[in-house]
Amino acid sequence: MSSEIYWLTLTVIYSTLLFIPYAIYRISNIGLVKLLMDPLPGDDPFEAKWAHRSYRAHMNALENLVPFAAVVLAVEIAGAGNEVTALAVQVYFWARIIHAPFYIVKTPVVRTLAYFIGLAATLTIAFQLVA
Repeated sequence: MSSEIYWLTLTVIYSTLLFIPYAIYRISNIGLVKLLMDPLPGDDPFEAKWAHRSYRAHMNALENLVPFAAVVLAVEIAGAGNEVTALAVQVYFWARIIHAPFYIVKTPVVRTLAYFIGLAATLTIAFQLVA
């Protein structure tokens, strides 16, 4: 398995598991049965602001996973992996690890820097494809 696919897989796992904090909040707040019968529609705010930020951090991770996964898979298919792409996938992963908790605890500067570092990593991978 290439380094790019390995880090993509870890990123997918992490991004998927980001639902856990706000799911626990919802279960503890309204109960499992009611949650199953009447799930929260769309992006309606949660009563607790941290839970809503947790939901938004999860959605942000999934939204950014799409272009990241696309360029990583393109690198894999094209056989264009190199030291730059191997480093960029790791940078993306760690930027996303930093982004979510700082989003949840409402630390905008760190969250924003982590977001842009992840975006730069995605674009770095994309530029390796076209270079």
